[in-house]
Amino acid sequence: MQITKEQLKAWNACTDGYRYFLDKFPQGGSYSEVHQALINDSRFDDARWLVEKMYDTHIYNAEFIKSEIAATDKMVANLISEAESNTGDDAKIGSSGDDAKIGSSGHYAQIGSSGDRARIGSSGDRAQIGSSGDDAKIGSSGHYARIGSSGHYAQIGSSGDDAKIGSSGHYAQIGSSGHCARIGSSGYRARIGSSGDDAKIGSSGDCAQIAATGKNSIVAASGSVHRIVLGESSCAAIPYFDGTRTRFAIAYVGENGIKANTPYEVNSEGEFVEISDN
Repeated sequence: MQITKEQLKAWNACTDGYRYFLDKFPQGGSYSEVHQALINDSRFDDARWLVEKMYDTHIYNAEFIKSEIAATDKMVANLISEAESNTGDDAKIGSSGDDAKIGSSGHYAQIGSSGDRARIGSSGDRAQIGSSGDDAKIGSSGHYARIGSSGHYAQIGSSGDDAKIGSSGHYAQIGSSGHCARIGSSGYRARIGSSGDDAKIGSSGDCAQIAATGKNSIVAASGSVHRIVLGESSCAAIPYFDGTRTRFAIAYVGENGIKANTPYEVNSEGEFVEISDN
């Protein structure tokens, strides 16, 4: 995922941010490199802006979700080697400071952080990870992970199977590539992407964007959904207001013209209407 000056112009980047990019990356740079440079230079608002633009542009691209997971796995490896890593099983690690870097490669780790801008990584199985601060970046590559975040602007990535991911903060970015993921979000404007099969996704916040591109996924929302993409043999229940009361629109991929890997919105008549990614 390359970032170029042409892309920044198309996104209407601010003058200061554009000059920063040209100085740091005159030939362009990868999304992960640019994002990390912004974090290292304490340009947190710019980093948040970049994430928003990337998700706005690529949320329905399965390759983007996979690249986000790859970046998460790299983050896990870096945290384990350079932060206060703990390789023992059953580790309990906690931090209340801002900008914390926390890593664990042991199984059954319990990791908690209440500070803002925390970076938390775990590569062991059955990890339990919790974060209450804003702008957290949480990654887990092990199986059976349980990840919870209550802060705003969280980025949560999981590549292991059977993950359970919960987020109550606004503007969360949640990506999962493992099978049988359970993802729940109650925050406003959540962006949820899942490329694994048999995912179960629930969203209660408004203006959600959901991409469940794996097979046999089930999506249920009680809040409004701005866009939704479903994989083969998947289904969804999305609320809409008919002018009198709230009802549910039901979609089954392969029935009534609903196609896999195609973005839809629900209109006021409860119909799934195909929309453009442009």
